Amino acid sequence: MSAENQILVVDDSLVIVESLEAILRLSGYKVDTAYSGSEALRKIHQKDYDIVICDIEMPGLDGLEFLSRAKKEFDDDLDVILMTGYLEHDYFISAIRLGASDFIRKPIDSKQLINSIRDLLFRKQERKDFLSIFNNLEKASLEFEISAREFSKFGVSRIFKSAMKHYFRSIPKTMNELLICLDEMAYNAYIHGTLKLSVSERSLSHDKLKAVIDKRLADDEIGKKRVILSITASNEEEYIEIKVSDEGDGFDYKSWLEKVKEEPFLDMVSHGRGLSMLYHLCDLVAFDNGGRTVIVRKSLNSAT
Repeated sequence: MSAENQILVVDDSLVIVESLEAILRLSGYKVDTAYSGSEALRKIHQKDYDIVICDIEMPGLDGLEFLSRAKKEFDDDLDVILMTGYLEHDYFISAIRLGASDFIRKPIDSKQLINSIRDLLFRKQERKDFLSIFNNLEKASLEFEISAREFSKFGVSRIFKSAMKHYFRSIPKTMNELLICLDEMAYNAYIHGTLKLSVSERSLSHDKLKAVIDKRLADDEIGKKRVILSITASNEEEYIEIKVSDEGDGFDYKSWLEKVKEEPFLDMVSHGRGLSMLYHLCDLVAFDNGGRTVIVRKSLNSAT
């Protein structure tokens, strides 16, 4: 297994980098090197690495900053082992929260390092095996129910990206367009359908808007309402479908559909930025339950 595994070693010390490179190559791993956090970021965007071994204390972009940016910009599933000459409590907690996979103390114990790498690669393979089962299903669906009071605490985009990670890697443009649509659908369900915020309320400053929202959510009738999100991926028919439902009053979606069909470049400000965006980015836009449910579908082969 090791012959195909790619590892990136990051340290500003030439001696440490060359030493680790030699140890890892002797153990059968393919190794790349970087001498700064910035260089490492460039490399992980150019090549897929199974593991990054990175020093915490580096000038410029240090190990914790690199870890944070790598997780946000590249791949939350990337395994990062941090190296340090000392491991203070604050460093440890920060690194855990940022998603560090393991820690290795300097001077490096080569046996401990290799054992850590093997363990991480084993767990990564288990995740891949699970995903392969999902990807070989003809159709799979996930559904989430989120109360209005909890909605703002959930990252619906993060849920979607985690569930559809395989597709983000193979067709990133299509998936990012769906991600934009999901954000707009969830926003509309929450702001319009659930909270029923007026145009003037939505134009308030952040603090004033938050006060209005908090007041609405304090009302049990509103606070207990739900936003329901479902994602369906059909490998057989090659599409992904997103459905978002709220428990609001709905709206006259038939009139809106007629307008957007007649005017391809419909004024998004006047007629609803989110809904117009769905029409232009997706292969199918449909409504149900009096406009309380919005459904979009996009072909996995879509060139849009």
